[in-house]
Amino acid sequence: MGFVQVSTADGQKMQAFEVLATNKDAPGLVLIQEIFGVNASMRQLAQDWAERGFNVWCPDLFFRSEPGLELSPTNQSQLDLGLELMQEMDNELTLGDLESTRAQLAQKLGHENIVAVGYCMGGRLVVEFAQKSPIKAAVSYYGVNLENVLPPLGQAAPTMLHIAELDKWVQGDARGVIEAEAAKRTGWESHVYAGCDHAFARPKGMHFDADADRLAIERSMAFFTCHC
Repeated sequence: MGFVQVSTADGQKMQAFEVLATNKDAPGLVLIQEIFGVNASMRQLAQDWAERGFNVWCPDLFFRSEPGLELSPTNQSQLDLGLELMQEMDNELTLGDLESTRAQLAQKLGHENIVAVGYCMGGRLVVEFAQKSPIKAAVSYYGVNLENVLPPLGQAAPTMLHIAELDKWVQGDARGVIEAEAAKRTGWESHVYAGCDHAFARPKGMHFDADADRLAIERSMAFFTCHC
């Protein structure tokens, strides 16, 4: 457990939090952060996924602006900074950084059996990553802006979408668009969690829902078993 260095396509150096499974031949998993950086919640999630049998790398996607940034979702000024950094991101560069992470994780493991999981901002990025990268499968937790990302998206790896019923970031007709897009794609699934709000799977978060989190994990693990 600790940080490793990823060389990006444009010659930059990016840190990624690494937690390895006890079985080094286990699948790799690229874990994609929320807007709060690779903070304690993301590091906990990395450990959780490693305990489920994955070799995990969680890259610091804000490194071009604020390397090593750790923000709190309960601090309004830090929340605002996270939103600002997300809006300022170069999306293609970020997807390239994720691919560099995947490729170097695969090189370290000696196989290409790599999947990806993303939360919030990462829940949107992982869907785009599934279209750009040769990952085997993807899982998106309460991804933001998916109603705009999904309609033009081309062929992509099998993807599971976990959607919070009360998510303020998925309003109006957005959820219907997201579910319809998932339904028409081969190998895709979407699940809505009744009574749950955004970030229902964030460890120790204010909207954490243990039952929904457990169900989402069970579904995600079954999904990965089918595809990797």
